[in-house]
Amino acid sequence: MGKELPEFLEVLKEKDPEFLEVLKEKDPEYAENILENYEKRFSDGALSAKTKTLIALALDAGNGDVEGVKALTKRAKELGATEDELLEVVEVVEGTCSFQGLATAIEALD
Repeated sequence: MGKELPEFLEVLKEKDPEFLEVLKEKDPEYAENILENYEKRFSDGALSAKTKTLIALALDAGNGDVEGVKALTKRAKELGATEDELLEVVEVVEGTCSFQGLATAIEALD
């Protein structure tokens, strides 16, 4: 890809998910569009980037994606999320996804 990735996409630069590797090889322009859209979705807008990241963390927890929860927790902390905020996300996940979501969401806590 021709452009440098924004700082918060450095994780993808270091180790792309397999699907993105395939797309970069087969259709680099499409892969770049995906990354640009990701940047737009997780930048400040009506909701802050931190809030959007916490929402994504909750969704990943509800879907049982442990690695996603870990990566998004790291990003949320970089954006200033506190332990109290992360705890509230875990509690919301438990309230909406029961113990299955809680088992994954707990990865957000140190």
